[in-house]
Amino acid sequence: MDGSAPLSSQDLSALAARYGLALLPDPGRGGRGAGAGGHRLRAGEDRYVLRPAGGATEGDARFLLEVLRFLEEARFPAPRPVAPVAAGPAEAGAPPALLLAEAPGEPVAPGEVDALRCQRVGEQLGRLHDLAAGFGAERRPPIDRATVAGWLDRAAAGRDPEVAAALPWLREELARAADAPGAPRGLVHGDLAIERVLWLGDRVAAVVDWELACTDAFAVDLAVAMVAWCAGDPLRPDLARGLLGGYRSRRRLEADTAAALPAALRWASLRLAAARLA
Repeated sequence: MDGSAPLSSQDLSALAARYGLALLPDPGRGGRGAGAGGHRLRAGEDRYVLRPAGGATEGDARFLLEVLRFLEEARFPAPRPVAPVAAGPAEAGAPPALLLAEAPGEPVAPGEVDALRCQRVGEQLGRLHDLAAGFGAERRPPIDRATVAGWLDRAAAGRDPEVAAALPWLREELARAADAPGAPRGLVHGDLAIERVLWLGDRVAAVVDWELACTDAFAVDLAVAMVAWCAGDPLRPDLARGLLGGYRSRRRLEADTAAALPAALRWASLRLAAARLA
């Protein structure tokens, strides 16, 4: 979900009314935990994150709400969705959005990532994939080959000579990605970057920003996390061992997932490079 469009005070008031709350801006806490396009709000002593749906479809918004409710029932550390009051005139004209109770914790800087933190992230990812068997809703991956192709086209339009020199190789990688193995599959986070995990000490307090959650290969979700958390030139083996060790401590790494991981790592690297170039 893309919540990048700014909301007016009238929009915020209308969205707050949908939840039966008189929400006030929370000026003193910055943007921590709000994510892209999010608005941090408070009602009395309670603090919330309001996530506009932006260009997402109604089906996307329903899927995200189902995911967060499922994770809340499973006691997985994710933001808790706040149920709206009955739809009515209060929300007339308001853009779609999701109100979440503010998650605890703080993100770490890339320089603070070590093998122990990667192990903790791997544990949560393994637990999520294990829980996926009990989740019935499905959604196609929001980032697919067409998305990446569009990013590469945008990068080409920039006419940067260094980018232009890399584009043939990147397009070749994109063509190869069509043959990447896809099973086993289930509910995945979709974008487990460093800033999407909040910490209390060395404990994972919350995994946030589920807008790219979907049904995809577990190998892809693992690969996206490894590219984000174990970055180096190439991946740092100590960090990758930590993440995979944590994953295996919560879920068996199926042979098909392990076999798909090299191709998934290429795909995860390509989509990150294309997004940054665009």
